[in-house]
Amino acid sequence: MNIATLKVNGDEAAVADVRDGLPSEPESDWKKGDISPTGRTRIDHGFYVTLGTDPNPDTLMRHIRAYLHECQARGITFDVAPIQAELRVAFVSAAPEQGSSTLDFTLADLTLLLEMGIALSISS
Repeated sequence: MNIATLKVNGDEAAVADVRDGLPSEPESDWKKGDISPTGRTRIDHGFYVTLGTDPNPDTLMRHIRAYLHECQARGITFDVAPIQAELRVAFVSAAPEQGSSTLDFTLADLTLLLEMGIALSISS
């Protein structure tokens, strides 16, 4: 299954402000001083929100685009100092007998990420 999540972290007020404007509720969050699953102490506040899951990469990209455009329409941006955001995409390549599958980010997609101040991480 392919999944896209947005990791947002920063100072308490900035994280709370962004969280209040999101189109959906985060799945998990943390506060400064909490212990992460790796055993490290968190140095800031943050949360994870799922933008979409789908075995079809084209459908996943539609979920990502729709979510980010909704955030943009709501005035949410991450290009200010007290907050950071990273779009994390976990992508499963199709088996050879199923044909090839690709996850295509257009120039418009990449421009939107840049304008909103969102870093991109893709893993398989």
